[in-house]
Amino acid sequence: MNLRRLLRPLRSRFLFLIPIAPALLVACNKEDAQSTFGTSGPIADTQASLFIFIFWIAVVVFVLVEAALIYSIVKFRRRGDSDDSLPEQTHGNNKLEVIWTIIPVIILVVIAVPTIKIIYDQDGPPTDQGPVLEVNVRAHQWWWEIDYPGEDVVTSNEIHIPVGQWVNFTMHSDDVIHSFWVPKLAGKLDIVPGDVRQLAMKADEAGFFFGQCAEFCGEAHAKMRFRVKAEEPEEFQAWLDSMRRPPVELVSEDAIAGQTLFAANCSSCHATNTWQAPAARNERTRLAGLRTAFIGNIEDSAVIPAPNLTHFASRETLGAGLIELNSENLIKWIADPDDVKEGNRMKDLAAPYRNNSLSTNDVRQLAAYLLELKPIAADAVVAAVDLGGTAEERGEAVFAGSSGCSGCHSTGSATLVGPGLADLSSRSSDAEIHESITDPGAVIVEGFPDSVMPQIFESTLSSDELTDLIAYLKSL
Repeated sequence: MNLRRLLRPLRSRFLFLIPIAPALLVACNKEDAQSTFGTSGPIADTQASLFIFIFWIAVVVFVLVEAALIYSIVKFRRRGDSDDSLPEQTHGNNKLEVIWTIIPVIILVVIAVPTIKIIYDQDGPPTDQGPVLEVNVRAHQWWWEIDYPGEDVVTSNEIHIPVGQWVNFTMHSDDVIHSFWVPKLAGKLDIVPGDVRQLAMKADEAGFFFGQCAEFCGEAHAKMRFRVKAEEPEEFQAWLDSMRRPPVELVSEDAIAGQTLFAANCSSCHATNTWQAPAARNERTRLAGLRTAFIGNIEDSAVIPAPNLTHFASRETLGAGLIELNSENLIKWIADPDDVKEGNRMKDLAAPYRNNSLSTNDVRQLAAYLLELKPIAADAVVAAVDLGGTAEERGEAVFAGSSGCSGCHSTGSATLVGPGLADLSSRSSDAEIHESITDPGAVIVEGFPDSVMPQIFESTLSSDELTDLIAYLKSL
């Protein structure tokens, strides 16, 4: 058997690899949205450097081992004039065995020392490089809850951070194991239910960085994405300020009609009022209550923790970072969310989908309302609210408006999230109705979970609004 005949089968294999090689090399493209080679922060840069260091050690080991293997195959191949007898058998070469035991140990030590050092170095943000921004992240099936403690700012699926400042993410899971990963800024970290995990990162340049859940967490795992928007410090501060301003006045008739539809169909799960500080501080409690209600009645529950939609129109993506936010995509999402993101629970749980009650016109109006949910300009003058009409009429506006009452309570006897409110005046006094609004945990109606109704209305509703709301409820 000659060498040419030995290598002939390899030629066809190499020819087969030629069209595949470019596809394999695409994975090394630094410009790819989720490439770990095109780094934009010190954490990702250090990790990429460690990977390259280990990669070249592996290349050297591969070349040496393959060279020895090929040499042995060629040198000690069966000759044409050889017989079938076994070659001389020896017990072994002690010197060689010691060498090929020591060399791997040395290689592992060379790899382990910088790896362990980097693990310890990256355990939390540096304490000597300026103030650290704290961000709370809570993972849900299948979206991300974002909270900026001390800032009274709550959002979802899009994380804003300032360029050049360290950020410490404190992470929780509301259900199963998830994994937080922004390839261009930092490595991935699993988020385990019942545990608190922390991950530090810093962006060296402004940009929109792709994030992804990197741990299989259920049916919609592959589409559980998010975005990190790194912006200059003054732009980041402007964004924080905008999230604490009230929304602009609705302009179009569709948006105004959509607000009523939203209050009746969507507000029991989605909040739009966390621009108010008390509502922002209560959002975690509200979502925890919805979670409790869902777990208590998974089969028939009509509520579940859902993404916060405050100033929704100022975002750039939709469906947990899945698609661009625009009118066409939003209408498609509302009409059939499962067609955009398979397995999302909105289609399974929300009453409008269960009852098939959303018309094409309703979908258009809801989209129009959400696309007008923007904060007023920093220098805008807020017009005085017209408080005309009777107390009952003003109270009805409070009930159906940003308070979100109509999302959880029907004005008849039907039970939604909370009990129906028909004939409430015959069952409760003015003082009891007032207490149920301002201190909802004081008395819990039997058969309903506690912690679902927000504990915020005493702060977010004025005394006049409370009086008007009670007058309306008594008129039902």
